[in-house]
Amino acid sequence: MDASTVYQVAQALPQEEQAKLFAMLKAELYPKTTKKLNKNSMPDYTEEDALEYLFNKLGIH
Repeated sequence: MDASTVYQVAQALPQEEQAKLFAMLKAELYPKTTKKLNKNSMPDYTEEDALEYLFNKLGIH
């Protein structure tokens, strides 16, 4: 069976069944990939880095 045959068969389906077929193909071909974001992650800066940055910005040495 080739894609042309499948396409012709899909066109012969009622619209409701075409929608179901589309949903099944979409789920198969483009699976949802959820990327979890770690909201609790902290940057790689220490308190000392923050103070040094602040002092430099304020001109305090």
